[in-house]
Amino acid sequence: MNKLNADNFPELICKRPEKIIQFGEGNFIRAFMDWIIQQLNNQNKFNGSVVAIQPTPHGKVVGKLNTQNGLFTTILRGIQDGQTVNTKEIISSISRGINPYTNWQDVLKCAENPEIEIVFSNTTEAGLTYNNQDTATMAPPLSFPAKLTLFLYHRYQYFHGDATKGMYIIPCELLENNGQLLKSIILKYCKQWQLPSDFITWLNAHNKFYNTLVDRVVSGYPKDEIETLTQELGYDDILIACGEPFHFLAIEGDTSLNEKLPLLNSGLNVVIENDISQYRQRKVRLLNGGHTANVPASFLAGLNTVAEMMNDQITGKFAQQTINNHILPSVSMDKEMLIDFANAVIERFQNPFIKHQLASILLNCTSKFKARVLPSILEYHDKFHTFSQNLSFSFAAYITLYNTSKINGNHFYIEHNGTTCELTDDEYAIQKLTSAWKYYAKTQESATVVVNKILGDTNLWGINLTTYPELINDVSKYLYAIDTQNIKQIMQSLLLNEE
Repeated sequence: MNKLNADNFPELICKRPEKIIQFGEGNFIRAFMDWIIQQLNNQNKFNGSVVAIQPTPHGKVVGKLNTQNGLFTTILRGIQDGQTVNTKEIISSISRGINPYTNWQDVLKCAENPEIEIVFSNTTEAGLTYNNQDTATMAPPLSFPAKLTLFLYHRYQYFHGDATKGMYIIPCELLENNGQLLKSIILKYCKQWQLPSDFITWLNAHNKFYNTLVDRVVSGYPKDEIETLTQELGYDDILIACGEPFHFLAIEGDTSLNEKLPLLNSGLNVVIENDISQYRQRKVRLLNGGHTANVPASFLAGLNTVAEMMNDQITGKFAQQTINNHILPSVSMDKEMLIDFANAVIERFQNPFIKHQLASILLNCTSKFKARVLPSILEYHDKFHTFSQNLSFSFAAYITLYNTSKINGNHFYIEHNGTTCELTDDEYAIQKLTSAWKYYAKTQESATVVVNKILGDTNLWGINLTTYPELINDVSKYLYAIDTQNIKQIMQSLLLNEE
């Protein structure tokens, strides 16, 4: 079997000029941003390549990338517009990888290239942080923002502060206002390291930091299917990245970026707008909230994956009903845009190729429920002067997860299909929820006591939810029902109420 490299695929090797430096080389950024660059190159709109920088000292991807001369395969599978999609494409947009811990000077050399004007990053949320141990004399410092500070300072020095040599910086970490956060950390390093004020002026005036929102599920290397997929491909690829066909990129800023990186009018699902908060709200409420609202009950019903949840006759219909009839109406945005996105969300949940474990979605569930579902509960009430029964049931199902005495710090343990499942959450949340269950005596009245204690905790929710007696009544009713009835039958009754 041929290996994916220059010897066997010489016609695919990237010969385009290097225009992007990318901090991060993991599955997501390769199957998202590098895939996007591939599409632009395919259309002859960009004619550029990416230099991928290893973000951590012990990474191994750069070595593999260079072994394959920057080539790797994306396999995008799922349901889109009602049709099953299964595409395989060799991506050749990466020219090379650099390990900065052994070749820091090669990274700085990229700062001297006038054609490299764009920065991508995906170093995980933990990578977009300030490390006070980093210094200006380290080669390199550990954190990504510190590396980028020295990269930009080297560029400033090399080009003698040329105003035309600023960078377009596009972080893809899943943090709100990620561009401004990155800039603030860099300015903090400038102050800590006492870098020249003229450099700081150049940094502020001639470099653009963009807030972004990225959206694509990338499951990564398909180790469980690798033998079958290798036979289908006809070559060995140690860097296959599997994901879903859906993709969405929102960039906050003016469209002058499009002159350097022609993302618009490319057929890609990309927007560049002055305010992308509506797209973030749409994703948090419908996609993330769709998960968080529906997964606890499906998990309690004995299911294991999102695909199982969606294929089940009851939990699947309930999930769709909750998204379309209860979450979507609560969001104050253009309804046509919401409906299109909700339809895409449901198709993404139904993806048979991605085994998204329900247990992984339940990790840190309290903060997720507060950010993703509680706003829909309250805004639905504001609009319709009643509480959504589906979301009240979801609230009760979430609380039921914590009906256990088996806890250890930020871990708690519940029975699932005959085995013990370990979940994590904020330690305070676990203590509060599990201790509230001590008041439960298998009566409706005691269920109300449990719910009052949990919903009245302002540390959990930011507000005292007991000021909504109707919500207390509804959640308590479903909490008791979940304990005393078959959970799917409760969901079935809620489905029938809307038919």
